[in-house]
Amino acid sequence: MVDSDQWAHRLLIVQDDIDHDDPPHEIIRGLTDFFTTAGRLVENYSTQQINDGLWFLSSPRCDLLYTLYDEQVDVALRLGCVEAIRAMYENLFAPHCRRIMSNGVETPPEEPLNSICYMWWDNFPSWGRPEEPYHRRIDSALLAVMRDNLAGKNIACVESGLHGLGHWHHNYPDQVETTIDDFLRTHRRLTPPLREYALAARGGHVL
Repeated sequence: MVDSDQWAHRLLIVQDDIDHDDPPHEIIRGLTDFFTTAGRLVENYSTQQINDGLWFLSSPRCDLLYTLYDEQVDVALRLGCVEAIRAMYENLFAPHCRRIMSNGVETPPEEPLNSICYMWWDNFPSWGRPEEPYHRRIDSALLAVMRDNLAGKNIACVESGLHGLGHWHHNYPDQVETTIDDFLRTHRRLTPPLREYALAARGGHVL
């Protein structure tokens, strides 16, 4: 079994040396460990390396995240992996992203992690599969992570959650609209750009 340090090196540095023949349950365990310990990545890698690695992980070049929908893997393991994505937001993105929005910003922020934080759910290999009942538990868990992004103190993470919800609106309009309505109701002092973006996401109008 590949440990979390080896997974980090493979995903952030080597990239092309990803063994897609690993058993699906080992891939899920590896991803879970990687996300859970993501907050410690800055001890050994630059944020540019982490950003590039996470872009790779979520890109079509790397199909490891599709394993979240692999029915060969016990659903409890896959739900644990989804929960680990929450840990990545809390321990990596929240403390290390600049506290600014990325939507509509012409000049990229100096902190490269803002790039993948904003685009994580956009790149994610699924925007929901409601037509497949067996996958709805994974969808619900992913939507819950996006929902909880909205309670974060770093606006970059909040915007990321809204971005993801906006894309998932096509497949889960009721859940997305209810989630964003709750967000708007409980956050009365949003900046005008963030409120405008939340309203756009509520209707699925995000890029």
